[in-house]
Amino acid sequence: MDNLLLQAAEVLAKNTQLNVITRQGKAEVDGWLTIVCAEQRYEWVVETKSRLTRPILAKLMFQDQVLGNGKSLIVAPYINDNLAGFCREKQVNFIDLAGNAYLCRPPLFIDIRGQKPLPEHQSQLTRQLTGKAFQPKGMKLVMMLLLKPELVTQPMRVMAEEAEIALGTVKQVLDDLKQHSFILNKGRTTLAEPDLLLTRWLDAYPHNLAAKLKQTLYVADDLTAIRKADLTQYGALWGGEVAADAYTHYLQPKTLFIYAEQHTQKTLLKTFRLRRLRAGESEEHAINMVEPPVAISKIKGTKPGMTAPLLVYAELLISNDPRNLETAKRLYRDYLT
Repeated sequence: MDNLLLQAAEVLAKNTQLNVITRQGKAEVDGWLTIVCAEQRYEWVVETKSRLTRPILAKLMFQDQVLGNGKSLIVAPYINDNLAGFCREKQVNFIDLAGNAYLCRPPLFIDIRGQKPLPEHQSQLTRQLTGKAFQPKGMKLVMMLLLKPELVTQPMRVMAEEAEIALGTVKQVLDDLKQHSFILNKGRTTLAEPDLLLTRWLDAYPHNLAAKLKQTLYVADDLTAIRKADLTQYGALWGGEVAADAYTHYLQPKTLFIYAEQHTQKTLLKTFRLRRLRAGESEEHAINMVEPPVAISKIKGTKPGMTAPLLVYAELLISNDPRNLETAKRLYRDYLT
């Protein structure tokens, strides 16, 4: 990681014509970056990341390593525009190899944006999520391993049934996880570094799992009945903000998200007089009905009628709503650590 800091510092110095100095870190500190400007020295403690994503940033924020103190700095190969905008909003300092930077230490202020990664860095970023474990079918098995860590000791046939994927795919996913040291076999098979595995799964979740699920928006003249209903009697589960509120009692839900299999959706439509959202209608009070990635019984949470905290957490992180991020912090602390 020292090389990453040095390279990013060189890019920053070239773009700003300032004197940028780096020092190697010790123990839990990855390094320090100092800028000398107008005979003043501005120093930041550095946190280097080989890849920065919203889940990784959220984790740093949850641990209070970076966010808000103004004296810390994230260094990564590339920070995309959306994530960079979020960092600026939360006043999280960062620089990357592409030349993007946000450093706020009045009177010093540096804001460079819109720089794209070099081809060699883009190739590296692409390779990080191309393993079989983080492709759509593999994501389902990783999800089940995160939900039930003891599953790693079961025969592949059992894993295939739990994740609802082919036996051959299970072997490919397991080989991938072993290659990345997420599964170890020292006397007995164990799931290693589950926290890092969770982060990798969350990185891929928006595009490689959530985007593959069939989703339909429904509305009703009155949503009171379905909001008060016990969905378990219909074989459905609340997800998203409703489930987050049930687990944390911290969020006033504004969006409605229900996991329901196809036959269950038909029952819900008839019982609660739901209809599809028409073109041009507002989505503000719509219900997002989603077919679950596996049988609904496999993703039940500890709260009646709610999906597992793992999926709720993933949904909160991709919502781009600051209030959901704070709720996600509480959910992570209470249910996922």
